Amino acid sequence: MANAARQPEEQPDSPAIITPCHSQDRIISPVAGAPRAWRRLSPLEKAFAKGQLAGGGHRYTANQRFEAGQNYAQIFLATQTSGRDSTQSLNVSRSTGGGCMAQTQANAFAMLRTLEASMKCRDRLIIHSVCGEGEVPAEAIRLICGDYRDTIAARFREALDSLVEAFEESRPKPRR
Repeated sequence: MANAARQPEEQPDSPAIITPCHSQDRIISPVAGAPRAWRRLSPLEKAFAKGQLAGGGHRYTANQRFEAGQNYAQIFLATQTSGRDSTQSLNVSRSTGGGCMAQTQANAFAMLRTLEASMKCRDRLIIHSVCGEGEVPAEAIRLICGDYRDTIAARFREALDSLVEAFEESRPKPRR
């Protein structure tokens, strides 16, 4: 039995419920003509794919806005991980409670504070909701800025521009 060839597990043809947030663009095999796998797009990826990050002020490109949003999402995700697995929760009665945070998580918190300090309040809340928590831009903007009912994409671009500027400000300045 140990030498028996493993049968490849069957892959589902598609998600159980295909929503507009799904895209069939993942390559699962290097063979030409192989089917592509499904993946769920984040709200930022969906806005980028629809071309909503392009336009507006010409100071930043759609790619720069997308990259800034992706970088923020990675930093935000790093702040959310505890560095603990589920088996460690069994030791709650023996834990001391005041353990030190992993250095990467501490660095992520520091970077978020630096970025968010450089942004206006509404921009910070929009970016946090959409890029960090995965809210749909329209819902986040309507909740945060009730007066932006017709220009959701433009308002999201403004917030991403603010994030790009915050990243630029957070880079170490060359010494003279």
